[in-house]
Amino acid sequence: MDRILGVSYATVASFMESAQGNYRNAFYVTCSCDYTRESGCGDFLFIPGFDCKPIILPVTDAEAFLNKQIDKNECAGVMSSRTFIRFFHKWIELTTSSAKDCPIQQLLHQMNQP
Repeated sequence: MDRILGVSYATVASFMESAQGNYRNAFYVTCSCDYTRESGCGDFLFIPGFDCKPIILPVTDAEAFLNKQIDKNECAGVMSSRTFIRFFHKWIELTTSSAKDCPIQQLLHQMNQP
């Protein structure tokens, strides 16, 4: 991972490719879960990848990469993290290893493995 960003450049590249180079094509997801807040927790952008699996990019990383403040109202839609988790429940259940830890943080960790 890069020292400035909390995610890998591969994740940023996958996100931007799926978003056709424009973060506004993604959904803005507001963090509203009941899990313990970890460093790096917060709102994130989400877009389906080429394989329809969600690609998630923390807003803080998107803002650092784009050098621009993200306005959620400019995105394709806004949803809560609870809605995101319910929407992808089965995939999250099959992909993550712990039901007690934040699934978003687990997904971010998996996406950013070398």
